[in-house]
Amino acid sequence: MASTKATVDTTDIAPSGVPGVSDTTGMTEDSLTPATDVAASGAFIEPEIVARIDVDHPAVDNNPRKGQPRIANQIDFNDPALGSEAAVAKNLKNQAEA
Repeated sequence: MASTKATVDTTDIAPSGVPGVSDTTGMTEDSLTPATDVAASGAFIEPEIVARIDVDHPAVDNNPRKGQPRIANQIDFNDPALGSEAAVAKNLKNQAEA
């Protein structure tokens, strides 16, 4: 698979005296619009970041849920207001209604 997107240019990034912190002096701030969608992981990702992801790269699995049943792809949002017993009772009740 040939990639159509350019790789990230790191020529202006130099190691700094502080480990783990790059020297980005003189670089302009990236302008991103607020995220409007939620990724499958639950993360909010800005549209510009999504556009920059090279999903044709062989190291990227661009269809990680392929072959999974529908129930496995549902997101379970835990309710922090429920205790353990109430959460179990609610889940059992929901399963009985389904």
